[in-house]
Amino acid sequence: MLKYTEISKSFGELVAVNKLNLNIETGTILGFLGPNGAGKTTTIKMSCGLVKPTNGEIEAFGVSINRNRREYIKNIGAVLEGNRNIYWRLTPIENMEYFAGLRGISCKKIREKMDEYLEIFNLKEKRNVECGKLSRGMQQKVAICCAIIHEPRILFLDEPTLGLDVESVDSMEEIIKKIISKDRIIIITSHNLKFVSDLCNRITIIHKGILVLDKDISFLDSYSDNITYLIETQILQQEIKNDIYENFTAYMEESDNKTQIRITLKEDNEILEILNYLNSLSVKLFNIKKVNFELKDVFMDIIKGDDGKYARSNINI
Repeated sequence: MLKYTEISKSFGELVAVNKLNLNIETGTILGFLGPNGAGKTTTIKMSCGLVKPTNGEIEAFGVSINRNRREYIKNIGAVLEGNRNIYWRLTPIENMEYFAGLRGISCKKIREKMDEYLEIFNLKEKRNVECGKLSRGMQQKVAICCAIIHEPRILFLDEPTLGLDVESVDSMEEIIKKIISKDRIIIITSHNLKFVSDLCNRITIIHKGILVLDKDISFLDSYSDNITYLIETQILQQEIKNDIYENFTAYMEESDNKTQIRITLKEDNEILEILNYLNSLSVKLFNIKKVNFELKDVFMDIIKGDDGKYARSNINI
């Protein structure tokens, strides 16, 4: 079990994480979500021993990071966002040997494990190619290999799909499914909410440093009565967008010279309210259709800010 007890982290007057309490059992693939600046990466860095908590306790299988850091770290593997998690002038094999060596593990002991990972991650043909010459997706695969080469029971993946094409995202999902086991915990942060909902069996959402949701993925079933529409209009002015955000549970993005409004309602006839509003402003409508309710709709509902607007940065449809 990975256990957080009253974990807090402050940077001066800024409280990045505020009294976080979580118990995560083995076999869990946890989607750790939140808007930018919510405290996700700070929490992961505290969990990996890279940042010291201001207050509180983190324990991995009964071992405290405060009281026995060396033993605690043995259980931890991580691939962090925006970092060189591998050495680009080394090959996949050389990277795995290097990171195993940092853990005090000899090449002889991990030879079979390296062959196994090269097979699972479809890297056999690239085993002797410098990582700097590999695609972004392959580099991410090598980084995960290095993060689990010492067989940690807890793996943190911070934005594992960042910069990947659709095919590579699908491949990443299959790989994570292969490496999870009843004895391992995987914690994923991602703005790709479809990836998270397809893969994870538990969802937590943190907002402004505070845990606001922690549920089994099946909680989405309780929202099945909600109704979601996708409305395509001409490009909307920011003032109109702000009014929609303030009065509706909605998410908007622009593409192909159109604004797409994704709106969640309790009753079907509520759609008339926003249509009448748009009509009153002579907004041109191109299309309207009912769509399936998804995790992103819950996410936008939960993190609605005090000013009525959503913390909506970098959320992928």
